Amino acid sequence: MRQAIYFKRGEDAPVETYFTTLFVITEWERLENRRLGDGKGFGATELSVCLWIILKLKGEDVGESWREWLQANDHFQIVAGVDMTDPNPTGGDHSDES
Repeated sequence: MRQAIYFKRGEDAPVETYFTTLFVITEWERLENRRLGDGKGFGATELSVCLWIILKLKGEDVGESWREWLQANDHFQIVAGVDMTDPNPTGGDHSDES
């Protein structure tokens, strides 16, 4: 699963775009004792945890807990998106996989 996370550090801050990786998703599963297929959905909490993991991996000072980090930065804004880098890789043409 590749999930785009559009993130603003404040009202007038520029939008930063981050993408989940397999490692980020597996860390979320481990930290939150969840699974993608558990039927509970993937919402703002899950995006927040994934973003916290991504920023921690980048070396930012995000503290020891995503909850504390988010509470200390309640001005942050997160909007989920879908990576549309290549939404139709075959260009609509028939392929062996269609």
